[in-house]
Amino acid sequence: MRTIAPPLRAAYTLVEILIVVLVLMIAAAIVIPNIGSADDSQAIAAAAVLQSDLEVARSMAMATQVPHSVVFSPDSPDKKRSYKVVRAYIAGTPYESALAPAVCHPVNKGKLYEVRLWDLQGMSHVKVTSVSFGGSPPYVTFLSLGQPIAGGSVDLTVGQITITVSVEALTGIVSVTHAGA
Repeated sequence: MRTIAPPLRAAYTLVEILIVVLVLMIAAAIVIPNIGSADDSQAIAAAAVLQSDLEVARSMAMATQVPHSVVFSPDSPDKKRSYKVVRAYIAGTPYESALAPAVCHPVNKGKLYEVRLWDLQGMSHVKVTSVSFGGSPPYVTFLSLGQPIAGGSVDLTVGQITITVSVEALTGIVSVTHAGA
């Protein structure tokens, strides 16, 4: 009588397992250093929000042919800042922007265009450490062709991370650079 041998079970060899482990280690070595800290993520998110708001103010000025300003609030006791988008009147020069009411938000209907970074989800530690557009209170005004009255920058800081949001003087183009850790 002939006996039938049981089928062999498929298995991985030690060499195959070692190759898979080696590939995973190489992938981890590449990915792990690129994962940012929570501070880095907060700073990048806040910079993206500010960049977007500056571009919206620029677009509003071009669409309505009325200058619009982004006005940053003065230092508050907790060293955090906020900003708002306002219409700038009087022949292209901003009137007392600190007292000006914010325009209506173009997306959140019925709400004023005011941003408090510490109120935004995940940005509670973001601080605006410097605003340099040459005005007091600090502001940037976009004219009807989209160019700012003066270029400048805003530094956002979380812990040791600083990110700079800049507005080009001639074009009004908004850019973001990572100033370092």
